[in-house]
Amino acid sequence: MTQRIVPYSIVDVFTTRRFAGNPVAVIRDAKGLSGTQMQSIAQEFGFSETTFILPPGNGATSATVRIFTPFDEIPFAGHPNIGTAFVAATQETVAEIQGDQLVFDELGGPVSVVLQREQGRVIGARITAPQTLEVLGECDTAMMASCLGLAEEQVLSQRFRPCVASVGLPFAFAELAGLEALGAIDPSVSAFKAARARGPQTVDGFAISAFVVTSESGSNFNVRARVISPLGHPPEDPATGSAAGALTSLLAASGTGEVCRAIIEQGVEMGRPSLIEVEIPASGAGAEISGRCVPVSSGVLYL
Repeated sequence: MTQRIVPYSIVDVFTTRRFAGNPVAVIRDAKGLSGTQMQSIAQEFGFSETTFILPPGNGATSATVRIFTPFDEIPFAGHPNIGTAFVAATQETVAEIQGDQLVFDELGGPVSVVLQREQGRVIGARITAPQTLEVLGECDTAMMASCLGLAEEQVLSQRFRPCVASVGLPFAFAELAGLEALGAIDPSVSAFKAARARGPQTVDGFAISAFVVTSESGSNFNVRARVISPLGHPPEDPATGSAAGALTSLLAASGTGEVCRAIIEQGVEMGRPSLIEVEIPASGAGAEISGRCVPVSSGVLYL
């Protein structure tokens, strides 16, 4: 039997140095792979997501991209798209790249991508989430506090009530009283299971983006966040672009209606600091999520 060799690259996303940010494995030529094979490869890498580049299905797109967690295929994610765009622009893939503007065809809808350059070299990308903000339901404050192992008064409701929201992938959101509370998070798996049963569900059954606004000026925010998902993999994510896009959209919806910008730090408590930049160009517009990338390794899989 002929052995197939499949090339891949690993990139750290939302960082300027290796072994920080969030890693993604990118399969550069996924032609002929079945969904079952893709799922097995994602399990083998064990990252929060692995992406698979397929040739474009029509002339309006640059590639078809499928995204898998170790457990399931998902319709959209932030750092995998940015990492995939970086690989497509810097490595040999089956994507068709002309200029710095790309479109990826994905389950969640078309994802627009603009490559970012520094002195002519590709350093990252900006993506536009495939959907505008959708609030899927409010969450009980006591339930959120129980999931995070915090006192109920440490979960705030003044800016907006805890809720599940999405710009392509749903998360629960809870603003906390301060960085001390953010650092004190002690997840309860049983409480997360109860929250999953109660709903509304999110990615990984129930995943919480807990955040603190560290400073703000008008519609500009500096945020520190942690994304906790003990029912999925990994139990905490070092950088979550899809959650950052929804969070900034929530901040924009609770603000003045002006252009809203957020700089979101994540992964600090994990030792993998990440920096995610998000802009909401106008009220109701799609979230634009930006980040830098660092190549880590390349190799081949044997199938």
